[in-house]
Amino acid sequence: MLDQNGLVRLSKRVSYALRHDPESFGLELSSDGSVDVDVLIDAINRVKGSKYTRKDMDDVMAMPGKKRFALENGRIRAYYGHTVKTEIVRPLIEPPEFLYHATSHKALGRILQEGLKPMNRQHVHLSSTKETAIIAGSRRDDDPPLLMVRAHDAWLSGVRFYKGNEDIVMADPIPPAFIVLKS
Repeated sequence: MLDQNGLVRLSKRVSYALRHDPESFGLELSSDGSVDVDVLIDAINRVKGSKYTRKDMDDVMAMPGKKRFALENGRIRAYYGHTVKTEIVRPLIEPPEFLYHATSHKALGRILQEGLKPMNRQHVHLSSTKETAIIAGSRRDDDPPLLMVRAHDAWLSGVRFYKGNEDIVMADPIPPAFIVLKS
C-alpha cells in the first residue's frame, strides 16, 4: 500500500506517460488518448523498475482534489494537458456563458492583444470557476490576473470547446474579443 507521497509519484508517472511521452513507455494511445490500465501499469513498472498494482492505481483515482484521469471499461486516459503530437479526439461541448483563466502578469499584455493560445499543449485550458482558475494561475504568479472568457459567445462565433473534467473545459484558441480582464 502506497503512502501519500507514493501515490503522488505514481500519479505524476501516469501523467507523464499519458500526456507527454507514451512512446518511452512503449505505449500507443487510442484516438481518445486511452490505454488499457493493466498495460499502463506494466509499462510503468518495466520502465521505472517499480512494483505498482491495480490497487495502487485505484488509490490514485480516489485521491481528493483535481481529477486528472478517467478510468472507464478498463482503460485510462488523461483528461487534459497533452503535449503529444497526435491530436487527442475529445467530445465537443456547448460551453457555459463564462469560463475563467488566470495568467501571469508577464503574459497578460500578449494575451489581451493576441488571445489565449494552447502554447505547448493541444488546447487552451479554461476553468469553470474563478477559484479554480486562480489556483491554476498561482503556479506562475503569486497574484495572477483573472481573465473572464465569454465562452458561449466565442462558441457561437465558431470556437470549438471540448469536455475536460468537472472543473476544466478545453478550447481552441480564444480571440481577444472574447476575453475580459477582471479586477
